[in-house]
Amino acid sequence: MNKITLLTTALCLAVSASSSPGEPVVVTPDTVVKLTLAHSPALKSRDEAVLAATARRRQAEAGLKPQLDTRAQALHFEGLENQALGPVTIPVIEDQYSASIGITQPLYTGGRITRQKQGARLNEESSRHARSASSSDLTLQTLTTYWQWSKILAQKEAYQAAITRMNALATDTRNLEKAGMATDNDRLTVDVSLDQAQLQLDEAQQQADLSRIELERLTGREFKPDEMPQKPVLAPADLQLPPLDGAKALALTNRQDLIALRLAARASDSLVAAARADGRPQLALVARYEQGNPNQRDFPPDDKWRDDAVIGATLSWNLFDGGLTRARTAEARTRARSDALQLQAREESVVAGVRAAHLSLQHALTRRQTALRAEAGASRNLEVATALWKNGTARHSDVLDAQSKLTATTAQRLAVEADIILAHAALRHATGISRE
Repeated sequence: MNKITLLTTALCLAVSASSSPGEPVVVTPDTVVKLTLAHSPALKSRDEAVLAATARRRQAEAGLKPQLDTRAQALHFEGLENQALGPVTIPVIEDQYSASIGITQPLYTGGRITRQKQGARLNEESSRHARSASSSDLTLQTLTTYWQWSKILAQKEAYQAAITRMNALATDTRNLEKAGMATDNDRLTVDVSLDQAQLQLDEAQQQADLSRIELERLTGREFKPDEMPQKPVLAPADLQLPPLDGAKALALTNRQDLIALRLAARASDSLVAAARADGRPQLALVARYEQGNPNQRDFPPDDKWRDDAVIGATLSWNLFDGGLTRARTAEARTRARSDALQLQAREESVVAGVRAAHLSLQHALTRRQTALRAEAGASRNLEVATALWKNGTARHSDVLDAQSKLTATTAQRLAVEADIILAHAALRHATGISRE
């Protein structure tokens, strides 16, 4: 048994020892986020985009390096005759061979290769930040689904508790009806309220199942029936709402999608300069060593292997290309303007997102105290109404009304707790604070 098997067995035993049979297994939000990030095909696609950008950067860097090439050929000619050129006879050599090796080093390209290299490097950095932004978006999506699942399951427990209380009330009502102390209408009213609570419970179960299905899609795994999310916990009392201006400034500096777009815009500017450089002179250093039989540079040619070497420089300048360089430059410039406009739109969207997330957290924190007071008051109201009803000094409908209020306020309090968690996560995401 290898080390991995031993470690896996020990982990399974530890989990078994810590969880009693039938006891729910709590799946933490951190675990769910890690599963999502490991599974996501969209994030893996971003990884491939980063690798492609790295390859393009290496291609651009290769443009400034020496280029080494070799050539070889073997030719056989038929039907040729010796040629007389004055006193010199040029013999026919029917079998001709040559082989050479050469090196070319660009010396000046008008900045084209340098700008291409710069643009490729910026695009590579941009793709890395875009990948990080996608990871952050996916994290928020996962946490939102997770806490929605948690909130609905918690509300489901509140509805189940209400059904339990109503069942007890229904039993008491039937007993009182048999004793002539309650009417048939009282029993029917309890039954209707019980059915309504059951409908709320069924609807909550449906919403919980839908949230679980979405979370299974994100994580790429099915959750077992005994696997449950954490319950929405009371947010820390010292949870502070950050200043709005500071949050906006942090977002504009820290958001990975904005950084990616800024880098992409700079890369587009570099590609404009690279396209414009195609209309400038190109200078390269050339060196080549060659052996040939015959050597075409010898005159008259001789049926022997002879070598030669050459070193020099080539200068080329495309004086007219039918407007091709101008059109390419115009296209690159248009893309650069488009990237700048996309960046502006994203900055405005990010600021609006920060404001919305900040407002949501502010309202959620404000509603928390009200929800806690409402739930405590509804619980006390139910106790009083039940006691008065048993003493015969309150109507049957008063108890049902108190039951409904407690169920509603408990569900509202649980929703507020989950909303605080979600709003806090949304604000962290909006300001560019990653969980990774």
